[in-house]
Parts: sequence; C-alpha cells; structure tokens
Amino acid sequence: MEGPGLVLNSDSSANLLLDISSGLFKSVKPNSRIDYMCKLDIDQVADNIRQTGIVCTLGKSWKTKERVRAMINAGMNILLINLSMTPREICKEVIRYAREIEQECNYERVTGIAMDMTAAPVRTGIFEGGPSYEANLEEGKRVTLTLDDRYKFKCTSEMIFINTKYFPQLIHCLRKGDRVHLDDGQVTLVVKDIGFDCVNCMVEDGGTIGGYKRVTLPRDRLYQDTVHANYLKDLAFAKECGVDFVFTSFAENASMIQLARSHLPGTTKVFAKIETRESIKNLNELITASDGIIIRRSDLAMQYTPEKIFKLQKFIVGHCNIAEKPVFIIEQLLESMVTKPRPTRAESSDVANAVLDGADGLILTMETSWGKYALESVTTVDQICREAERAIFHETYRAELKHSRLLRGITGEDVRFVTGASAVEAAASCGASAIFVITTTGASAMSIAASRPTCSVIGITIELSVARHCHGYRGLHPFFYTDERLDEWSEDIDNRINAAIEHARNQGLVKGGDRIVVVTGSVATSGSTNTMQIFTLEDEHSKLRIVGSSHELAENERLSDPMRHVSISHAGWHDDDDTLGVLESEHARSHVRTRRPRFSVMLSRGNSVFGGVDDIRVPL
Repeated sequence: MEGPGLVLNSDSSANLLLDISSGLFKSVKPNSRIDYMCKLDIDQVADNIRQTGIVCTLGKSWKTKERVRAMINAGMNILLINLSMTPREICKEVIRYAREIEQECNYERVTGIAMDMTAAPVRTGIFEGGPSYEANLEEGKRVTLTLDDRYKFKCTSEMIFINTKYFPQLIHCLRKGDRVHLDDGQVTLVVKDIGFDCVNCMVEDGGTIGGYKRVTLPRDRLYQDTVHANYLKDLAFAKECGVDFVFTSFAENASMIQLARSHLPGTTKVFAKIETRESIKNLNELITASDGIIIRRSDLAMQYTPEKIFKLQKFIVGHCNIAEKPVFIIEQLLESMVTKPRPTRAESSDVANAVLDGADGLILTMETSWGKYALESVTTVDQICREAERAIFHETYRAELKHSRLLRGITGEDVRFVTGASAVEAAASCGASAIFVITTTGASAMSIAASRPTCSVIGITIELSVARHCHGYRGLHPFFYTDERLDEWSEDIDNRINAAIEHARNQGLVKGGDRIVVVTGSVATSGSTNTMQIFTLEDEHSKLRIVGSSHELAENERLSDPMRHVSISHAGWHDDDDTLGVLESEHARSHVRTRRPRFSVMLSRGNSVFGGVDDIRVPL
C-alpha cells in the first residue's frame, strides 16, 4: 500500500528552490565582474589592509611632532608639503619630525616626503561673516577685485580682496575680456575694465564662494621669468631637504620633466601634474618621461566641461596602469570635511570610484591643510578605500591589464619580468596572502605591484629611499631591513625574508597557515631576480630556509655530474621517475630537506622571451 506522497504548495516549493539556488549561487566562484558584484557581502567588515596610498598636504593644525605622528598612525603614507603655503623653516622642521618618528620605531613604518611645485597662488580675502561664511555671486552682477587691504577680512559679494603678494603687478597684466576663475572654477568672472588697484568684472558663471579661495588667471599672463626663477629655487630647496617625491605643475612636455630631473638627485621621483589641455595632448610623452602622474581635477575642470572630467580621469588612469606608472588623484575628494566631520555620500562614492578606476593613491589638499578635521579625513579615506578594494574583481582586472599590455607590446623580455609575472599568477592560483620580494632598486617589487596581484606585495630592501618610494604603488608595502648584514649572501637574504615575514605577521598581512610567494635572485647582484618559491607558514614564528637552500642545491648541481644538465619538462614532472629519483637523492644528500610545503621555480637566462618549458628548472 502506497503511503501519502510529499505535498508542497507552490509557495513552499518556490521558497525551497530559492533557498537551494541561493546556496549554490553563493558557493560558486564568480566568473565575471558583474557576477562578482552580485555576490558582494554588504555586511562584511572591511578589516583588510588598505592597498591604496594616502597623501596628506601639511597644515597648520598638525605641524607638531605628535600631530605628525598621529597622522601617520591614522594612515598617512606620504606627507606633502606645498611650498607656496608653508614657510621654509617649518618645512625643514616637519621633515625632521617625520624622519625622527621613523627612527624611533626602528623603521617599522616609513613615510615618504613630497614637495608640491606650484606657482605661488593668488587668493581671496575673508568675508565679513567670518572664515566659514559663503557669499552668493549672481550671474550678470558686477564684482570688483581689489588690492585694498581694508577689505582683506571684510569682503562682500560686490567687493572681493585678492592677495597678490607674489605678483604685485598682476592686475596690470590682465586685459579686457580675460576670464578669472574663483575657487577652482566654481565662479567665473569676465574682466570689463581695470583700475589703478582694482579689476572690475561681471559674473559669467555664478555660485557661492567662501574665504581664502584660489584665484586662477590666464596662464600666459603670469610673469614667466619670475615663476621660472622661483621654480628653480624650489627645486634647489627640495634637493637640500632630501625629499622622496616632487610633484610638479611645470609639466606640459617631457623637456620640462627633464629640467626638473637635472636639478634633483637620482633618489627623488618626479611626478607630473596633468592640469592643461597641452599636458593631455602630451600624456604618453609625460608618462614615459616621469616617474608618475597626478590628475589635478580642479584645473582640468577649467579646461574642460564638468561632464568630461570623469572620462579624463579614467582615460589617464588606464594609460598609467598599462604603462606600470603610478597615478594619483588630487583635489575635491572630501571637500565638505574642511568644515564638517563627515563627507557627503557623493564624495564617498567619488573616492571609492577612484579606487575602482585603478588609482594608486589619493591626495588630500584643503581637507588636511586648512580643514578642521584633518585626522578624521585620513581615517575616512582609509575606510572608504578598504571597502572599495573589496569590490574589485581582481581576476578580470588582471587579465585585462595583461591583455592590454600585450596588445601594445609592453612586456618585459628579461627573466626578472617573467619571474614577477609568474609570482602574480602563482599567488592568485594558490590563494597566497602576500608576495615577498627582495629588491635593491625597487624595480622588481614595483613591477609586481603594478601587475595588480590579488594579495599584498612586501618589498624587502636595505635602501631607505627605495622603501619610501614603495608608497607610490598600490598594494606595495615596504620593509626596510635594519639588522646587521652577513658576509654570506644566501644567509643574509634568508634573514631579510624572515624578518619581513615576522613584520608582516605583526602588521596583520599574514598569519600561520597562510601561503606566501617569495621572489628572490640567485646571485648577489642587482637585476638578478629569477627565483619564485611558494611556502606555507607555520603557526609558530619559526624561520624559513629559502635562498640558502637554493644556493646549496645549485652548488651541488654544479659539482654533481648527474645533476648538471637535468631539466624538468612538463611531461617529465609526472612521468620521468629516474629524473625525479636523481633529484630526490641529491636533495636528501645535501641535507636541505624541509618539512614545510614548498614549491620553487628558477628561471635561467635562455633565448626565449617568456622562458619556455626548458628554461624552468627546479632547484628544490
């Protein structure tokens, strides 16, 4: 006799199927960017380590040593000094503070120092209502720009003081019909006539404007000789201070970048600011000539219509990502936080989209230089970046980046490039938590980071300037090795790597049970990066034997005839038992067997661009 069958109503059937499909949906690995977006966990806590760099412009509210330390602890990676806003004595003092803070923590955290090379600004005065008051300038109304000091702190919507301290004769260089922009183009005035100490204008594009806003005049009206002379003095001062980066606005072509380099030491990286149509026209030339690019959106907004700015940002970021050059975004990121403790939702989305576009770093200007909430601004950017980085579908982005470089012929033809590319793919395949790279000049680590791996890259270096330069690249975390160096190169390299692993544990980058990828060279010379190894970390803080083992086995290979010409092909890895037997016996005889899971690949310098199967040798 048949028992009663299982009866489900339509609603319960639908719910059951939905639950089953939802479970399968969540368990299947995303296969596209849109699929990944659909599976984002909104309630997940963003406890990941931030990969995007944060640059903060020095301000009066945090020029003491303790306040600088607080900004570094909040997440500042690079301290930016604007020479047009900061006296030289304060510049030197703050740089000294930053260097002392590094020393006091034994360089566990290094901070880059950058100087902003911009023509001295012309700014408005303060309105009668106070520093936070904003006046409304209506379209078609008359406005007078005056040099009369009586209006310096008593500006009105009809009479606005402008400070021409650096250009005392500037208004006499203006012509009828010239356009003058206030507050980075928020308000545009047209010159109608010029008096002895004033400029009478009409409001072309109206809006609200606060005190101490930048006044932008036609570039060809500036005193070019004076500006150039001051620029050379600023470059000399940057050299004297030993800064790590120079961000220059004088960068419309490659020759201007070369001019800056000729006045700076080789340890100073030169970043070009993109802020004019001419610089956009020469973008590829500037990317090649400079060490990095900065997108100055406020100046571009005065050259292009507002709806073009987002497209320009994506255009420039894309070109820089393909060329392996870092790209920063500056201006109007969290501008509301100048006076408020929280950003607007539009600003938060803007910062997040800059991260999703592929920016290596974000530069805070007014938020930290004049804002009331400098520390909170850094914390806010840090939180937004970590959330945004969780929304990146690395597999698609990395594949598209690789394909774009191949199409343009931008691929390295040396072993170092192949090793780095292999490390990035291996890290993604085995789910590694970090890639550790021994680097002398920083080139290997920076190239790996520019390939946008799914995990953090730790650049291990004994050059302090290289460690600071690492902050220019997204996902590249510097480790400056300070212990005494050993005469035996292989043991010294092992010590550096183990010290870096211990540092990464303390920073939360790796933990016991994680897989890591280690990239090193096989000889003690710069540019010899050719070895990649995969390890699984143990729970206890035990030391790994890495280069020492490879070096010993390579020496055994050289002395042992059976090993001299052994090359493991793809098929031989599985089928050639005799070859594997030779390898295992030699491995045991050299006493370098380790109980930790490990895989190692060494690339020899063959003729093939990408190494080829016969160029892959297994030293362990």
